[in-house]
Amino acid sequence: MAVGSMAIGLTAVALAHADARWLLLLPVVLWLLHRTNAFRVRGAERRRMWSALAVANQSLNRPDEESVAVAGVRGAVEVFAVGQAELELGPPDDPRRVWWGDQTGTVQPGTPPPAGKLPGSVAPLLVGEGEIGRLRVHFPEPGGPGDGELSALQSYADALAAALHDTATHEELHRLLARSVHEAQHDPLTGLLNRAALLARGETAVQLVPHAEPVALLLVDVDHFREINDTLGHAAGDEVLTVTAQRLRAATGPGELLGRLGGDEFAVLVTGSKQLTMAAGPADGLQRRAVGRGRELVSLLAEEATIRGLPVSIEASVGVVVAPAGTADVAELLRRADAALRQAKRGGGTVAWYDVTQDDGSSDRPALLAELRGALDRDDELLLVLQPVVDLTTGDPTSVEALVRWQHPRRGLLPPAQFVRAVENSDLLGAFTEYVIDKALAAAARWAKRGPAVPVAVNLSARSLLDPRLPRAVAALLRKHKLPGRRLVLEITETVVTSDLPGIDEALISLRALGVRLAVDDFGTGFASLTFLTRVRLDEVKVDGSFVTRMASSTEAAAIVRTTVELGRELGMRVVAEGVETAAQRQMLTGLGCTTGQGFHLATPTSVDRIGETLHRMSAAATRGSVVHLGRDSAAT
Repeated sequence: MAVGSMAIGLTAVALAHADARWLLLLPVVLWLLHRTNAFRVRGAERRRMWSALAVANQSLNRPDEESVAVAGVRGAVEVFAVGQAELELGPPDDPRRVWWGDQTGTVQPGTPPPAGKLPGSVAPLLVGEGEIGRLRVHFPEPGGPGDGELSALQSYADALAAALHDTATHEELHRLLARSVHEAQHDPLTGLLNRAALLARGETAVQLVPHAEPVALLLVDVDHFREINDTLGHAAGDEVLTVTAQRLRAATGPGELLGRLGGDEFAVLVTGSKQLTMAAGPADGLQRRAVGRGRELVSLLAEEATIRGLPVSIEASVGVVVAPAGTADVAELLRRADAALRQAKRGGGTVAWYDVTQDDGSSDRPALLAELRGALDRDDELLLVLQPVVDLTTGDPTSVEALVRWQHPRRGLLPPAQFVRAVENSDLLGAFTEYVIDKALAAAARWAKRGPAVPVAVNLSARSLLDPRLPRAVAALLRKHKLPGRRLVLEITETVVTSDLPGIDEALISLRALGVRLAVDDFGTGFASLTFLTRVRLDEVKVDGSFVTRMASSTEAAAIVRTTVELGRELGMRVVAEGVETAAQRQMLTGLGCTTGQGFHLATPTSVDRIGETLHRMSAAATRGSVVHLGRDSAAT
């Protein structure tokens, strides 16, 4: 500006010397120069504003309302270069939550201080046709905002409203999931973990115990419970169970997992050796320490309780088993503890430890793993069955899930539940995982020659992601079968999603770099977090079949499905409904906005030899507007 003024002054002097009449034009020249300079400055400011607006919009992806609000206010101050901005959230007729910030970068809740004589420029935050709040920006008073600034303000308010809506959607879904998961995992009478949840959480806890460190399981059974029900009534029996649960809960601590298995049976899984040591002197053996812990629980329960106004002593028997971590899963520990409990009742005592010599049903896990090692080498016992995932509207196959079975020479066809858990706790996991992916990719390469080139999905164990060799092995298998990474989908569980174990994020990022697609299986049975979704991008969410089964009779289950579909749409993820068993479920899912499903109503698992023909028939039927319902293949039974 100083240089320009000096140049104008020198020009005026020169014109005066040349001809004084030229000075008459000087005001016009000065006005034109001023307008040109103002236009240039305003243009530069608008370019800065729109560039800052793009950056601020990206910063609005936050996991909760408060962090979105803080980012929104801070972004408004920076984008519009104003002294103060305010955000009000809530229905128009209700007291609103307020945040305000200034040029210091500080954003805080509460009533803002006065920001000038004018009320400021206001942009409503709209979701659909409803107002969820307002964004107020105090532009400099002499000039005020122009049309460009007001347009940018409304654009920013729209982006802020969308971010707040996404956050509210996720928080509502998380609340519904938390309630549903709690009900699905807890016994309604006692509030303790139920059998399924104890098995699942117990398995996770055992996997965190260093290999060969001891774990123990105590199976507690209330004696004479039937007599209590018969003489005092079922309400009294429920009260006995409630008191038992309360006392056991008070007696358990860190490193111990308590649950009700059903009826009058409770279980305590001990994964901390400190608890075993505290139960008896350190010189005693592990079995005796665990038995000592069992006797503590029996004594605690035997203290007199008042049931329906009558003094009652709750008698109990306990079966105890101790095993090194990694040698038996929780289901096997329960089976052994049950054998010990029977020994206690037969012997007339209160506590007994597991004696393998008296257990006719002893697990032969080492023999099973040895046979599986041979099956991997022989290549003729482990089988894949393949189940298509289907577009619910057209019936067109969109992908295929590979499911492994073991054609055991002595035991017949074994489902995964009878051998995969043992594999996950052994050194065979890496070889087994590569074997399944290899066979799945080989099948995908073959069916693409006859049917549609849809991807194949393979379930991945959490422990597999801790193997640094996994991404390299997957890359080698993709090259072997000459398939791009997008033709492989790896399905992980919510346990993996919420895990913060080192190396898991790196493994998933490396797999994504290969083009491999990632899916979360059984969504809704755990706590998948929005934070994880910002760390590693996922391609697909599979809604657990239990919600699909219950959605017609449960508004909560239907809400979870609907909200999951909406969240998937907002985050750009495909949503697959598992367990679609009826035409009514398919129709309801379509009404909720879900476009993809998997289940016996749509397509049953079929063999590797027949999958190409199956996909071809399904695609052909989709073009005719019908859905092929395939009979159950013998290989899938």
